[in-house]
Amino acid sequence: MKTKLLFSTLAFLFTLCLSAQHQTNVGVNNEHYHDLNQDPLNDGSDDIMVAANLFDASMTTQVFTLKRVSQTGNVVWARKYDGGALPNARVFDIVNRFDITYVTGSVDVGGTKRTFIAEIEANTGNVLNVQYYDIVSPNFNSRGLNIQYTESDVDGDAIGDPGFVVGGFFSGCYNVDTNCANNIGFVLRTDVNLNILWSLELDTSVSATADYDFINGITETSDGFFITGSATGLNSSNQTQQAVLAHKVDFQGSWMWDQSYIFGNSRDVSVDAYFDAADGRIYMLANYSVSHFFGVTVFDNATGNVDAARSWYANGNEYDKYAFNIMESLVSPNNLVITGYDRDENWIDNAGVAQFGTSNIFVYEFEKATGNAVGPNYQFLVPHVEPTGDEFNFWNGQMPLIYYPDMSFTGRNSTGSVNDYFHVGYRRNDSADFTKAELYKTGTDKRNVCENAPLTISHTPVNRLLVQVFSGSTPSNATPFNLNVSGFNFTENDCTGSLSNGDVQINTGVIFPNPVSDVLYTTVQNAVSYTLMDSLGRVVANGNFNSDKSIQVDQLTNGLYFLNIMDDNRQAQTFKFIKK
Repeated sequence: MKTKLLFSTLAFLFTLCLSAQHQTNVGVNNEHYHDLNQDPLNDGSDDIMVAANLFDASMTTQVFTLKRVSQTGNVVWARKYDGGALPNARVFDIVNRFDITYVTGSVDVGGTKRTFIAEIEANTGNVLNVQYYDIVSPNFNSRGLNIQYTESDVDGDAIGDPGFVVGGFFSGCYNVDTNCANNIGFVLRTDVNLNILWSLELDTSVSATADYDFINGITETSDGFFITGSATGLNSSNQTQQAVLAHKVDFQGSWMWDQSYIFGNSRDVSVDAYFDAADGRIYMLANYSVSHFFGVTVFDNATGNVDAARSWYANGNEYDKYAFNIMESLVSPNNLVITGYDRDENWIDNAGVAQFGTSNIFVYEFEKATGNAVGPNYQFLVPHVEPTGDEFNFWNGQMPLIYYPDMSFTGRNSTGSVNDYFHVGYRRNDSADFTKAELYKTGTDKRNVCENAPLTISHTPVNRLLVQVFSGSTPSNATPFNLNVSGFNFTENDCTGSLSNGDVQINTGVIFPNPVSDVLYTTVQNAVSYTLMDSLGRVVANGNFNSDKSIQVDQLTNGLYFLNIMDDNRQAQTFKFIKK
């Protein structure tokens, strides 16, 4: 008995603490949260800035909002912003630099939508600087959909020029309309004071009734910017369709290479990318309507050549899972993590009640070299019905046409000792309810605190039909304006509505002995099943527990391993142990 207690004490020291996980929802009376995106503050506080638009019940009017949220999920402050005499200010993306937050979106100026960038104090929410931009001319409508901070060299003097790069689109049409004859993507480079350094447009030479030229993401590489979104292409039957945008420019905005392509039979769109500085590859994330799934295409950063062996698209029995973000894995540098939203999902909850959810988050970790799944992957189950009536509704069609906000990121606290994934999602219990913002913090097991389901997919190689995209300099002009700031009331609840706010403790046991040579035991209550992963996150064994809750590990090679344990309430815990 004394020996067993000693082993339990030692094992506790090796437990991966999950008590810091949380799942909290924030709601505003009679208003819908929409266009949620987030970015971590890098001011040493470990806090997060969450941006969104609050719509009325009819989804016809909105204001944009910011919330500063602690890593325990509690709201520090919340602010609304409106343009006063310039109506319909709407936020589409956010980025932080030290204790300053920068947002981009659009605002109405004389009946025309203009891209804007706002500089906001992260400590107070006060506005420091805000500019709107005429892209090409005041006659065009424009939206900024993505903003990134950069210190790239603009003038070629080998000295970094801090500032921002914004991607979006301009158009002759007020609303998003693919039948508009002149949808054109743009990239805007500014300095830290939001002054324009250069701007360019991206377009194709295809002449057709449908026009799909949009930019939704910009990824900085070692020598330029990789641009994602969509382009107008002609398929093998000479029909117009939406194509994947894969375009590269240097830090001065000059064309480097283009590998845009058509894969499916209707709509293709790239949504994000990850640059691997160690091997010089770009891992581009895309969605394909023909497969109802996402995929990854890998490019050589210098040449644009496709690495076919590493490129794939996902498929499975349950359709309509579309990706939004690709990011580094917290388990291994050999892996990446994809997150996105399921278009619709049906399930029976823990209380035996049938539920339905749109925009349910899923998480998929994979090996860079193969695309193979790493460890257990999950879909978070949350009741939600997307409110209709807005042009950027995710599910107006089969998948989002263009807009893919930053819903997830990897985070590390200021001491560097804790790694977590952060996500934003949606909750709406029925059609009469209003959409709440669902905030998540999960550990390396990628599993949320409340209900979830396993995610299993397979993958297949991608075939490409190239589409040529052109880019070149375009004129732009900046004009300052004012934003009004006000506070607002909100409610906070955890995902069950019954537990207290903040951290949810789901650790209920330990593993022992640790280190172990032959048999590993656990004291986790009601443990049902387990998954064993090696130090790279690869699954090496799984199974169900017997009566003594033991796992035979003598067949494993010596080294570090992770053990994921699921109980009869589908609560999971992850431990690490050493096999000797």
